[in-house]
Amino acid sequence: MTKGIMHVPSFYDRIPEGSAEQALEEYLGFLQRRNGSVATDGVLPLRENWLKESQGWTARHGGMDAAAFENGWVEYQDDPNADRALLALLAFVKANAGEAYGVEAVSKARHTRPAMGTFDIVERVLGNEEKYHTRILLGATAQFDMQQPTGAWRPALALRVLIGALTWSPKVLFHPVLLGAEISGLFTFNWMLQRVGEIFRDEPAVRELLEQRLMEILVDEIGHVAFNRLAVGPLGLAAAKALAPRIASAAARITPELGALGWKESLTDFDHFDVASLPEEARRRAFFV
Repeated sequence: MTKGIMHVPSFYDRIPEGSAEQALEEYLGFLQRRNGSVATDGVLPLRENWLKESQGWTARHGGMDAAAFENGWVEYQDDPNADRALLALLAFVKANAGEAYGVEAVSKARHTRPAMGTFDIVERVLGNEEKYHTRILLGATAQFDMQQPTGAWRPALALRVLIGALTWSPKVLFHPVLLGAEISGLFTFNWMLQRVGEIFRDEPAVRELLEQRLMEILVDEIGHVAFNRLAVGPLGLAAAKALAPRIASAAARITPELGALGWKESLTDFDHFDVASLPEEARRRAFFV
């Protein structure tokens, strides 16, 4: 088993028998190199360095309505004339909010005991990475001279149902569902990367910084898919393949700004979404087996 996404052509290929433990050890080493630590909670030094550097980014998109942003954060109002830059930023921060909600709920329910073995350690390091995703995505507000949202945000019913199912599922069901959700998430962030390129095509400096934030998430999420692949067998892979497009179809209910940016039309591409669909940079930098 080797690090490198090009060695496995599909999310749904079977893991060779007897190789999962070696792959877990390799992934743990990869996480140490990427994060500067395998802390299951608290500081990941290299991610802190990245965030500190991003605070110095100076490119700005001007003219966004602060009141519209604050109102959109609390409750999305369908408006066919809505500013696409505003919709894109709301999608950033709400993806963060939903992710934070899910990580907190699952961690409280499933991580009540000390980590036992490599699998548990890796799983908790990934939860710690998700907290950095929160900060990376929220940081996009700086490129629009907006304050990071602090008011109430209520997760959509579809998200609460999904997280509830994950939280209380036995392990044999948990990881196939989570694998499907992670693949759906990869599709979402990859789609957002493409949409950012279109929406901000005339503002290359802003576009590049938003793309860098999304790229950091994509690199991590590829590894998270790999980890959950290691946790399931052939039936789990088949279940994840069936679940992933259904979870993706619910994304516009969870984050309606995605729908306003053309999400429904994009779902026709999901049947063809796989490893090769991802950007070369993300594939090159990620861990995948």
